Amino acid sequence: MRAQPTLVRRVVLALMLAFGLIFALNLAVIYRQVTDLGRLDARLRARAERLLVSLDGASSAGEARMLAAAASGMLNQSAGDAPALANPRAQRSASVLMVLSDAAGTPLYRSAGPSWTPPIAGRAADVAADGRSWRAYRAASPRWSVALAEEKFAPAALLLRISRDMGFYLLVSFVLVLGAIWLAVSSGLRPLRQLSQTIAARGADDLQPLGVSAVHAELTPLTSSIDRLLAQLRSKMETERGFVQDAAHELRTPLAVISAQAHVLATAPAGEQRACAERAMDRAIGRASRLIRQLLALAQADSAPAAAAAATDVAQLVRQELASLAPAAMRRGVDLSLESPDTLLHQLDAHALQSILHNLVSNAIEYVGSGGQVLVELREWEGALRLSVSDDGPGIAPEEQLHIFERFRRGAGQQSVGSGLGLAIVRQAAARMNGTVRLGPGLGGKGCGFVADLPSAERS
Repeated sequence: MRAQPTLVRRVVLALMLAFGLIFALNLAVIYRQVTDLGRLDARLRARAERLLVSLDGASSAGEARMLAAAASGMLNQSAGDAPALANPRAQRSASVLMVLSDAAGTPLYRSAGPSWTPPIAGRAADVAADGRSWRAYRAASPRWSVALAEEKFAPAALLLRISRDMGFYLLVSFVLVLGAIWLAVSSGLRPLRQLSQTIAARGADDLQPLGVSAVHAELTPLTSSIDRLLAQLRSKMETERGFVQDAAHELRTPLAVISAQAHVLATAPAGEQRACAERAMDRAIGRASRLIRQLLALAQADSAPAAAAAATDVAQLVRQELASLAPAAMRRGVDLSLESPDTLLHQLDAHALQSILHNLVSNAIEYVGSGGQVLVELREWEGALRLSVSDDGPGIAPEEQLHIFERFRRGAGQQSVGSGLGLAIVRQAAARMNGTVRLGPGLGGKGCGFVADLPSAERS
């Protein structure tokens, strides 16, 4: 079973990567410094010239020989005492070779080590001695000449030596730094663990704010986000609770009518009283059925994801939907008309569009009154589909317009018509399509209208 990732493990891995990069960078820098012939030549030249200055004060060849021997000993001693990381030639005998000659070229002193031939005066060159490669430089004055040589190590051996010595120091540093970071991370995550325990201790129905004052700046965005989420959940639950209560209240009236008329049918003799009871029961059943259908449609618009969009001839779809609504308009004496191009292709959720059109037109037919007009307009507008439904009915009072899209909201004086869910369904269906719906102008300066702007699925 795969272990769950942890922040501490990520920090440790990041630290290991950082140390690896530091190791590689230092290795490259030190290797470049050690193998740089320019540096090596400059060092040999400076040593040889300083030694010549000292030898110029010697009064005899014997004194010069003694000075050269002392200088050779000091050079090899300093090389042997130097840390291996700074000088990988440490702990090797005769790290620096020296040859002192007089003006005639007669050797006066040769340091211990293999035999070798100095280069031309004033030049640096590679020389071979004892099967190894050396870098040599020879400096001359009117009385003496001094040649110095330092061994050149093979690249593989040099890298191995530097890696071994530097790796030891980095390993010690890594252990110390890792321990410190481990303690720091564990201590730094303690407030987060405490916040987690506080949240876990809350009840399942407790959606109140956390009430935690974050001392650390890093926790402030987290606690603020959680409090916003809890506020959204509280609002959602309050809305759903109100929705259930309103639905129960709306269903109570038609069910009471059905119950009362059923009692009348059971006791009334055949005649006008029984016929009236049957008509009242039919109306109540129709109202209850419509309310249930709209409740289901609203629940689906609230929770269901948008259906896969497809290229649709929206003009043909609207004509078909209006044909199904035409009988209701004729029964109420309403003139239902459409202004649309013959063909209008659009990428959208056809079912959501049908829901918007059906509810807007049904509402208009219900409220416009006998002899009224309902106009449906369909066109493209700035790359989006614009659907307008307007009528010349009594309109909506200004104080009601801000709340017209709320659930179970009906205009003043219209409590007996509809369920107040149609426009809420329209708003949710438009939102599913990333569109908007708003109030628009009515016909001839009267009534009201609704305008839905629905972007193409390709653009949204």
